[in-house]
Amino acid sequence: MTRWHALGLLLAATTALGADDALRQQVEQSVRLGARLVGDAATGQRIAASGHTRAAALLEDSRLHLARAEKALAEGDLPTARQEAEEALRQIGLARRLVPDGVGRQAVAQQRWARQQATLERLLQAWPAPAEGAAPRDSADAEDRRAVTTLLADARRLAGEGRHDEANTLLGTAETRLMAGMNRVLHQRTLDYSSKATTPAEVFYETLARHEGLIELVPVALAELKPGADAQALVERYADTSRTLRLQAVQRQQRGDLTQALADLHNALIYVQRALAAAGVALPAPVE
Repeated sequence: MTRWHALGLLLAATTALGADDALRQQVEQSVRLGARLVGDAATGQRIAASGHTRAAALLEDSRLHLARAEKALAEGDLPTARQEAEEALRQIGLARRLVPDGVGRQAVAQQRWARQQATLERLLQAWPAPAEGAAPRDSADAEDRRAVTTLLADARRLAGEGRHDEANTLLGTAETRLMAGMNRVLHQRTLDYSSKATTPAEVFYETLARHEGLIELVPVALAELKPGADAQALVERYADTSRTLRLQAVQRQQRGDLTQALADLHNALIYVQRALAAAGVALPAPVE
């Protein structure tokens, strides 16, 4: 064996040992993390108190995989130890997500409230109120509107008190009533709007609200009316153009260019109306 050959073998052995050391460190870290999570008393108590059978089973599985990982690590079987440690972490992670801690659960509920409440508010703006002495169908719309308005008000009050789970339950009920009314409008295939604004600024914000409401109707129309593939592609293209124009309008309004912002917003409204028309919802013809 030449000296260079011996040096090559030594270098290869040193590299392999270095790789093994790095792998061992990674596995040891995973095992330590798994032990902390699996052995966390608060987590165990929370899962046990929840009565969630799936979470309890995952916790037991994570303990089993952790024990296997520790055994494999002690025996020097690093690949098996790593696999078992990763599985233990995966299982305990699933269990913790199924039964989140109170603070985490409240944060999730609050985020859900904010998203759902904003969506329902915009949809409500896009839902035209029936005129006095309306037909029975419009009377049903009026009843649904009153129910949705009341539910939203109650949900806001609960959210203000930090009771986001209860608020979300009310929002779910409000959404059911709102969608029932929206679906009647969609199957009627006509929507109408009348402007009540007097100043340019009022016109801008009213038109902005109308646009936000109409753009929310696009996915509803696609789901309810189920246009063909070509029509759906056209709907999405018009909707994307409308969103771009709306963003441009808002940016110009913020810079103080209200005249051009209104023009852009008007065009955004035209495109969202085209999108809904392509989906099968007849709207008053936009002023081009």
